Amino acid sequence: MNGGAATSTIAGGRSAEVWVAAPLLAVLGFWTARLGSGAQTGCFLDLVNLAFHEAGHLFLAPFGTTAHFLGGTLGQLAVPLLLGWYFLVVRPTRPLGAAFCAWWLGENLVDISVYMADARDLALPLVGGGDHDWNELFYRFGLLGEDSVRAMATGTHRLGTLVMLFGIAWLACFALPGRLRQRLRDALSRHASSIQFLIEPIED
Repeated sequence: MNGGAATSTIAGGRSAEVWVAAPLLAVLGFWTARLGSGAQTGCFLDLVNLAFHEAGHLFLAPFGTTAHFLGGTLGQLAVPLLLGWYFLVVRPTRPLGAAFCAWWLGENLVDISVYMADARDLALPLVGGGDHDWNELFYRFGLLGEDSVRAMATGTHRLGTLVMLFGIAWLACFALPGRLRQRLRDALSRHASSIQFLIEPIED
């Protein structure tokens, strides 16, 4: 491939990224505002999260009851983390996908905070009507008091909101117009080349 063709291919790839990133940014920005403010406690990804939550229970069940109860939470956090790692490490890398996974991780933390907050009231419907993970876990670790539950749930919600905002900021890099994107690339190349892989795909 000659230089002109290569440049055209790269430019086309970046243009496609903008067309994906811009609407994704709008949708996830809406959900970040809703979930972060507490106006809504769940979103369209919760059914997906639930599948990984239940898989986490099954995977850690052989390692004892505490691991079993904690497995659901670990399962729904592990999937976006591992998928984001895959997008950043396996070539050709896909940093746009990793940015979405960062947001998804934060959304999972917010989802978990809702489950935590219900540890005393036990009002949420549970799959199969089984035990409440966080009621059991907080009880086992001596954290089932009202103040402890509130502090843990609130802290997890705030952390999730911060991670979602980080994901939004990362996604915004891909929605920048061409010249601004180039300026960002140049600035990272000069001052922070070690993190340039976060916005620039690495080919084989």
